[in-house]
Amino acid sequence: MDVSYFFSAGVFVQFALLFYVLGLLARNELVLRGLLLTGTMFYILYYYFIADTPLWDAILTSGVIGLANFIMIVVIMHEKSTIGMSPEMTALYQSFPTLNPGQFRKIMRDADWVTAPEDSKICTHGVQPDYLYLVSDGGVKLHRDGQDVTIGSGNFIGEISFLLNGPATADVVVPAGTVYVRWNRTKLTQLMKKSDRLSNAISALFINDIARKLSVSWPQATAKRL
Repeated sequence: MDVSYFFSAGVFVQFALLFYVLGLLARNELVLRGLLLTGTMFYILYYYFIADTPLWDAILTSGVIGLANFIMIVVIMHEKSTIGMSPEMTALYQSFPTLNPGQFRKIMRDADWVTAPEDSKICTHGVQPDYLYLVSDGGVKLHRDGQDVTIGSGNFIGEISFLLNGPATADVVVPAGTVYVRWNRTKLTQLMKKSDRLSNAISALFINDIARKLSVSWPQATAKRL
């Protein structure tokens, strides 16, 4: 091959092909799109220098494809980042280790932040609650099997009922001043049905939360069952 080829416009199309092939071999979506975007940029350079006058139709077409790809890269990076979250949201996100930031933002759109004005009973044993709860600041009191337990911030309330679509397994009272987040269980269920990934992430989150509670919250009842 003539060495002069490496200093011609033709080399741009070879680089474009290289980055496209590498992109199609990548499993990570962000890496894939980044490589394809780089390949598109080389195609644009090729169309600009290959003829006496730039091939504007081809440049415009590649530019639109590149722009669409760039927009999706920004969207993916936003979904994977907590940038833009308020300090309260960022702190709350620590209670959702199985969800990525994008999934967390999605479920928070239908969430209500509540500060209990007085002692309030939010769950009644044997009755299906209308909401799923997460304690944000403070603590709640659980009564079950003749035992009283105080659960602090970062804990979900009503997750067993939510997973089994059944009644609450304990009476739960929220003391005045406690801050908690709640989700309408019907809306959350509908949201989960739209995305298998989100549904699996939320189910895994609740299962982990239940397992952690069983290991520390009800030692006497657990010992009796063993």
